[in-house]
Amino acid sequence: MLENKTDVFELSRPRLMGLAYRLLGSVSDAQDVVQETYLKWISYSGPEIENPVGWLSRVCTNRCLDQLKSARHQRLDYVGSWIPDQIQTEFEASAEEKVEIASSLTTAFLLLLERLTPKERAAYLLHDVFSMPFDEVARVLDMQSANCRKLATRARAYVAKNNVRHVPEKQHQEKLLEAFQQAIRTGEVDDLGTMLRADSDLRADSGGKVQAVRDVIVGHDAICRFIEDILSHAWRDMMIKLQVLNGTLGLVIVDEGKTHAALSFGYDAKGQISQIYIMRHPGKLKQMISAKGILSKSGAISWR
Repeated sequence: MLENKTDVFELSRPRLMGLAYRLLGSVSDAQDVVQETYLKWISYSGPEIENPVGWLSRVCTNRCLDQLKSARHQRLDYVGSWIPDQIQTEFEASAEEKVEIASSLTTAFLLLLERLTPKERAAYLLHDVFSMPFDEVARVLDMQSANCRKLATRARAYVAKNNVRHVPEKQHQEKLLEAFQQAIRTGEVDDLGTMLRADSDLRADSGGKVQAVRDVIVGHDAICRFIEDILSHAWRDMMIKLQVLNGTLGLVIVDEGKTHAALSFGYDAKGQISQIYIMRHPGKLKQMISAKGILSKSGAISWR
């Protein structure tokens, strides 16, 4: 009996990981929540559960909502900018499906979710990303279906207004990242400058554990100066690798065989770079490496 329950759970594990990661922005926290959901599942001894996926989603989501309450207090004491864990994402899917999945994994999208209330975030993800009917969303969140619709509608409008789910074609991303690499290697930022929005911003997450810019750098000119004066001198002799991070192409900076930084990017509807995210937090960089194993083991396509 236990083996059968475990088999049922394993079919849902990738979906639960995808949901928990998007809600929490942390791979390790998502793993913990999914493991707690599994323990509740195998220890359940009540009436037969007709919809295991709905039951598991409810337990997982509500545990995430509990986590979010404490996370908001912890972020107040965070040193510098907080950026969600970066995950290496390589998956088999059609071109259209890849874009759909990637658009709900971008760093810009996950950060925008942070500005929603926890229940707005949950309602939006469950319905719009995981295609759960509102009647089922209502059971997960223990709310009226009409209220869940309102939550999702507000969240959807906010996401649309901020345009954080745009993913340019791969060739366009490659062109932009080549210009970024050239700027780092040579200190020449003219080509890159034409690809940045005037109001673009750059932020770095070090958690105060290593050296990194703590304030958000805003504006085309300020970012170009930072790359020319700081990053080019610090990184030009390091290895730069192209890597798919959170569904879009990013850069991994390697110094003497160790991951020094990971960069991901946000784009506007015209394909210009609107956000630059630099991950320098040692713990998160280490987690980024192990996240690839999670994805390949459970199937990244199931992280929808």
